[in-house]
Amino acid sequence: MAETKIHYMHDIHSGAELIFCDNSAISYPLHNHVSVFTVGMVLEGSVLLRVGQSSKIYGKDQIFAILPYVPHSITAKENYSLLSLCIRKDILSRDDCSWEKIKSEIVKILTEAGDFRKISRSQMIHFLSYLYSVNESGFWGGENTDTSLVSGLKQRIERYPESKFSVEEMARASFTSKYHFIRSFKKEVGLTPHQFQIQNRIRKAQRLMNRTETITEVALNTGFCDQSHFIKQFEKMVGLTPTAYKMSCNVFAPDSEGQCSTRPGGTLV
Repeated sequence: MAETKIHYMHDIHSGAELIFCDNSAISYPLHNHVSVFTVGMVLEGSVLLRVGQSSKIYGKDQIFAILPYVPHSITAKENYSLLSLCIRKDILSRDDCSWEKIKSEIVKILTEAGDFRKISRSQMIHFLSYLYSVNESGFWGGENTDTSLVSGLKQRIERYPESKFSVEEMARASFTSKYHFIRSFKKEVGLTPHQFQIQNRIRKAQRLMNRTETITEVALNTGFCDQSHFIKQFEKMVGLTPTAYKMSCNVFAPDSEGQCSTRPGGTLV
């Protein structure tokens, strides 16, 4: 049986990240992406994508798109290969970063990706054509937003996920009972406060692992009480151990001549 391989490829200039899951049987539990638009294309096999209350099976060459904060899960129906593009919403809103610039960087890292994963020319064209149509439709301007008390608490968890901020404290801050707060939070965010906090701790851990921190330091700096609990939660969400994740990442940065160079690193937020 062929080995499962996952590669993370991050471009500093555009903020775009490509994730290749090759021959994977990994399923991802319910989660959302705090600050990221996601577009995915199945290269081989099939997956079951659940978004909110709806679900659909996506097969070879089919594409899906997900807005920030929208809860979703991916279930493997068989071994699959999947290409996912993640673009940060703050990059898309910058005046100095046009869609044409972003598209140019995406083409560069797609080309670099060919070194370790065969993507047919027709699949590349199909994927880029879909991105063009998504851009024309105004998809990048969409986002789930809210102005409730939950919104402020949600932002606090995003910014300081390592904080020892219990559900009881959150409920008191929103002037509601614990159980009413949990129901309200899940209704607006799609996850319970605890699920959302753990998810954001793992996202922060991914960013920290670009630096020189040891696994133990990352665990402590993201609010986990011990390394084993951190590793268990990380693997549950990412599908890889922290060490395997770090080894699978590459950051692409243009050099002085505009060429793409690589170095270890990468993150998905």
